[in-house]
Amino acid sequence: MKNNERVIAILFLISAIISLLLTGCVGQTTTVTTPTRSYSVVKTADVTDLEGTKWQIYQLSMVLQGGGTFTIDMNMMPGNEVSCWYNTEQPSSGGSVNFQIVAGNTIIYPLVATSAADPGYTSDNFSFTASQANGSSYRLIFHNNLPDINANETIYTEITCPANPSGEDSIFVPLETK
Repeated sequence: MKNNERVIAILFLISAIISLLLTGCVGQTTTVTTPTRSYSVVKTADVTDLEGTKWQIYQLSMVLQGGGTFTIDMNMMPGNEVSCWYNTEQPSSGGSVNFQIVAGNTIIYPLVATSAADPGYTSDNFSFTASQANGSSYRLIFHNNLPDINANETIYTEITCPANPSGEDSIFVPLETK
């Protein structure tokens, strides 16, 4: 019986040591820092032109950390014309914003690749017409191309689009999840 008790005690010690080792591995954590974004709505306006067409104008200010992305979703009807401009506050980097417009899986306005030697743009303007082929959901994507998370870019943008006949907003800023 003594041998059986020894074997049981040894097995118990081995299982306790293995449990402690595994608990030690599980208890270790790795910290990953992801870029943050913030924005504010500077101004919104409803405007009716001389032909009686109702338009919505949105002015936003965004701050993106290095490597950060900011998206604006739009719900458009076929034939809707959208115009937009953006510019960046002049950072020491000279500007590093990449921009694209996506409808479904189709890139309407291409993302221009940049490197550290060519840090990006400080401003741009664009317009597009929503089409039946591209659907009704469009996404404007701003990306701070600088890899340093402390390299903030402040972006100002104004978007003009036809007012939604239902009276609902046509532009949405997706919630950020952490």
